[in-house]
Amino acid sequence: MGLRALFGSLPPRIPYSTGNVPVESLALPPRATLLWGGASPGDVGVAVGDTVQTGQNLAREGAGLFMSTVSGTVEEINSFRGADAVDYAVVGINTVEVDSYDSSIKSIEDLDNAPPEQLLATIIRAGFPGFDALVQGATVETLIISALDQEPLTAVSPQVLIERANDVSAGIAMLRRATGAKKVVVAIPHNSAHAADGISVDLAEIVKVRAVYPNGLPEILAKNHGAGQALKTGRNGTVGNTLVVSIEHLVGMVSCLREGRPFVNKIVTCCGKSGGELKNILVRIGTPVSMALDNLDVKLPPGGKLVINGPMHGYSCFSDEQPMTATSDSVLVQEPAEVHRFESTACINCGRCSAVCPEKLEVNLLGRFSEYSIFDKCAELGVENCIECGLCVYVCPAQRPLLHLLAHAKLVLEEETVGK
Repeated sequence: MGLRALFGSLPPRIPYSTGNVPVESLALPPRATLLWGGASPGDVGVAVGDTVQTGQNLAREGAGLFMSTVSGTVEEINSFRGADAVDYAVVGINTVEVDSYDSSIKSIEDLDNAPPEQLLATIIRAGFPGFDALVQGATVETLIISALDQEPLTAVSPQVLIERANDVSAGIAMLRRATGAKKVVVAIPHNSAHAADGISVDLAEIVKVRAVYPNGLPEILAKNHGAGQALKTGRNGTVGNTLVVSIEHLVGMVSCLREGRPFVNKIVTCCGKSGGELKNILVRIGTPVSMALDNLDVKLPPGGKLVINGPMHGYSCFSDEQPMTATSDSVLVQEPAEVHRFESTACINCGRCSAVCPEKLEVNLLGRFSEYSIFDKCAELGVENCIECGLCVYVCPAQRPLLHLLAHAKLVLEEETVGK
């Protein structure tokens, strides 16, 4: 094997943004669109024409939690099936400028002495995602607070660490009690380690993580610095032992719990084109992408693409009316020349995809088995361990849609298991 082939198979170095990107506030949208994954319009407990408050649970009684992030009048109740093969209930609300808050979210002034069950219940009621596993009785061996963004071209977490460092220690102590975590780790970009100087080592272990993709993904953090596997809840139940929480959500919890307010605002990084200037904006959850782009004077050109949550394992946005959610970290506009065109080409057996896979999967074989619907072989080769980081696609010289093939195999196998 020559040097070209040898070094061509090494993991690519894709750095995270860790610079100072100040946050600008975006005005409240005249219409907010709220999404409820895994639900149908029949699960919604309000009707068109109803007036709703910020923080109000829009779900019918017994159906779960679907929180309104705005005050206003319900204009539409609908449904759609997302690109992730998940069914969503959709509620469109014509907003009013001044929020009227639902009173069911109670403030907790003394976070240090509140009962853990009260803390956890309030965190969930305030609208913070990712705690379903704890409700179902999962044990948190390690709690990881991540100050790394999950994707390149995102600058949310480092900026929160710069601007809200004073709230981090209070958040760590509160969330450790709420989750019952046996160990707490704060993951800091290696080139921003000074930002953690104010965090007490008695509260958490500080680890410096190389600010290179995919080190900020929850699965990688859990494997390298946690108890092994990130906690997640799917249709087949709950798995994992490590809860990974973004530093943005952590400091948001401190404010929301102290004030008795819901989690309604999200920092989103916008990038007009790959390699362009990054801008952080604070938006109300439910704001359409189009409003953020208009504010930045960015236009989607014909033949271009909108990408939500990053170029590596984000997803294409088929309409600029797609709303921001509690997990929307970034919006990227790709010029037509930047849009990657996958081709139905054969695998050339170079092995680069398998060489860069952080889960050590035989990606070349999995891609071919999925392509020809041989899903039992995909299961034997452990396709469920794919974390969909996209590195295999990034290095594939044949430009095969490997991420899509493996994600499809995972979905088929999951649906087969649920159906049994």
